Amino acid sequence: MNYSIKRQINWAWNFAKGFHAQIFVYFLLELSSIVFSLLFVYYSKKSVDIALNVIPGDLRLHIFLVVGSVFAGIVAKLIATYINQKTQLKFTLRIQNQIVAKQLNAVWQVLKQWFTGDVMVRITNDCNEVVQMISHAGVNFIVTTLKLIATFIFLWVIDPMLAIMIIAISPLFLFSKIYFKRLRQLNYNVKQSESEVGNIMQENLRNRGLIQSLSIFAARHFIMESAQQNSLGLKLKQLNFNLFTQTMMKVAINVGYLTAFIWGIYRLHQNEITFGTMTAFLQLVGRIQSPILSLITFFPAFIRFRTSADRLMEIDLIEQVETSNNHFAEGINSIRFENVTFAYEHQDVIHKLNVDMKAGEPVAIVGASGKGKTTLIRLLLNLIKPVKGRIILEDKTGDVKDLNSSHKLNFSYVPQGNTLFSGSIYDNLRIINKSITEEQMINALNLACADFVFQLPEGLHTKIGEQSYGLSEGQAQRIAIARAILRDCDIWLFDEATSALDEETSNRLLDNLMKYAKEKIMIFVTHDEKVALRCKKVIQMN
Repeated sequence: MNYSIKRQINWAWNFAKGFHAQIFVYFLLELSSIVFSLLFVYYSKKSVDIALNVIPGDLRLHIFLVVGSVFAGIVAKLIATYINQKTQLKFTLRIQNQIVAKQLNAVWQVLKQWFTGDVMVRITNDCNEVVQMISHAGVNFIVTTLKLIATFIFLWVIDPMLAIMIIAISPLFLFSKIYFKRLRQLNYNVKQSESEVGNIMQENLRNRGLIQSLSIFAARHFIMESAQQNSLGLKLKQLNFNLFTQTMMKVAINVGYLTAFIWGIYRLHQNEITFGTMTAFLQLVGRIQSPILSLITFFPAFIRFRTSADRLMEIDLIEQVETSNNHFAEGINSIRFENVTFAYEHQDVIHKLNVDMKAGEPVAIVGASGKGKTTLIRLLLNLIKPVKGRIILEDKTGDVKDLNSSHKLNFSYVPQGNTLFSGSIYDNLRIINKSITEEQMINALNLACADFVFQLPEGLHTKIGEQSYGLSEGQAQRIAIARAILRDCDIWLFDEATSALDEETSNRLLDNLMKYAKEKIMIFVTHDEKVALRCKKVIQMN
């Protein structure tokens, strides 16, 4: 989606709240450096003319003012650079954290639109482009414009004809619509190719064990190289375009400088100006060409900002799950589905489901793949909403309420597969609640048949690598069950919780859960018939 310039700038500027004062101070310091630069030119001219006895004056004083203006400009520039770089670091962290938070809390229907690698590229590269524009390049554009105006006025005072000549031969042709349109398209294509490379790289690294196991290294490496070559080709096109435009700029700038130099020499030869004026004249020409070049190089950066802002706003403005009202609904006695229907692209996956899941009556959800078991989990967790019908929570007093996103805290959920985070076992358990004690962790691990943890060299503080490296699938599964138990909610939802366990451990785990959760709503989504036989109610998904 292409957003308007005004909306992009407003969006980015809102992110900079808290940094507006620092950006303004940076602007003032950069502005002061312009003043000191012009003072240097003025006092240099007077010093030369005084030294040649063209005008009267105190030479020592003017030399002191020349030196003072140089050092004042250096100090102002140093302080400005420090403030700006510090602001950029903090600003980058803020915008990256915001984009990550929006992804973590996006509604399920839009969350699946982006690959992880693509999001990572946007968070790193695109965030930097936006921060650079708002906190640095944008400010420099304003400062440079003011510098250009001030220098032009100064030059006009010395020689109006030269001032007009310099502006006339500057490479203003680059401010054309064709130039901007071409540059923006090139930037967009490069960004898209970088995201594609990021997607493939992330998949290859995440699944490197699988790639080795299936002996498909060559195939995956070829896919990666092809994406990289495509990205390289697009970047070379961008490079060629930039080199061509920069060459044209430099030619125009040098023509301007030579013209100014010849014009000044002519007027000096005709005794129409002093040598001091000629010195100031050449310095001003350099100072007016430099801002013009800076202004022109600003526009490629602005195009990159616009492309990056579009890509970030796509993520930042997506629909979010409501979390401000998250709360525990006390004493839930049952979950009731009333004529619940859900469809993907107009194809019913669940059709008019009516079922009652009560506390103390374990429920098994069974059925072949693709028959709606995963959809049922998403409905219970409120990741998706029914197309028709209602899902109702009933408490022990008989009061009822529709299930909504605020009730997620009522679910202790164990997803299928590897769900542990890198870090220690202690960290994984404590993530549920920072106030959980070590004694509670030990009890939960025993209940989840994860007592093997106590035999590990570092016990609870044993480190877990990426994708639970260092643990077997069954061990990781039992730790995930212990983590869910620690939430101690009224509703326990297990997705293939025994799939990686041997029969003895599975039976022991089920015995523990059935005994401990007599007053809880316990739901097992499973292919295991033995698990289903242990439940009082079996829901067959057809």
